[in-house]
Amino acid sequence: MKKYMAYMRCGFLEGCAYRSNFITGMLANFIQAAVLYYVWRSIFRYQGVVNGYTWEIMRKYVFVAFLCNCSFSFGFEMNTAKRIIKGDIILDLLKPVPYRGMLFFRMLGTAGMEFGVTLILVGCLYLSVNGAAGIRLERVLLFLVSLFLGMGIKFGIQYLFSLLCFYTDNSYGVTKAREVLTNFFSGAILPLVMFPGGLRRVVEALPFQGIVFTPCSIFIGTFSMEESLRRIAVQAVWIGILWVFGVLFWKKASGVISLYGG
Repeated sequence: MKKYMAYMRCGFLEGCAYRSNFITGMLANFIQAAVLYYVWRSIFRYQGVVNGYTWEIMRKYVFVAFLCNCSFSFGFEMNTAKRIIKGDIILDLLKPVPYRGMLFFRMLGTAGMEFGVTLILVGCLYLSVNGAAGIRLERVLLFLVSLFLGMGIKFGIQYLFSLLCFYTDNSYGVTKAREVLTNFFSGAILPLVMFPGGLRRVVEALPFQGIVFTPCSIFIGTFSMEESLRRIAVQAVWIGILWVFGVLFWKKASGVISLYGG
């Protein structure tokens, strides 16, 4: 476990050292959240309730979604592609820890730095706009559990996409495809209840909703306590499924490495 803690520490220090990446990513998410905030405010001026959401609920959702997005801003597909092209990936495979474990704890350390900064900034902004009314301790605790599980789901998805870099040099395209899919289907842009019936059923059968929509819905109270616990269990199941897919896909990708390496 000490080895993994060392990787987590490295990830935290790396996040602090390259904080400009985090700041620019947070700024981009802030612009998106600000645009969504004013768009929804304009909509709710003419319509009191949209698919069960009032302006008060939607206002909270936008802020919490912003928090979730900034907490999960890490991405490592392009870095993986660079290490493959340079041949440095072999050094990672020679280390006495599993490759995926090394990635996870390194990204966990980076996410810890990002979450700490984001929680303070977004928390102050949330309280200044929405106040503390409606915040319940049991929901905050469930939200934090769901947030951590959502990070595990996003890591699993990113890990699968990063393995695609073993088959293509276009890591930028792989990264952007994953970002578009994640932002749209996770609920980062709009709550999944706003999707039309058929598309909503498809999205609910995918793991993306566990990244943003589930934690947000738990915090703002649109899920009952029973539904919140059920959704958290679904998140845990998806982590297991993505882990299995990662193991199977890694066997294929590692075969490609041996072919290129001779």
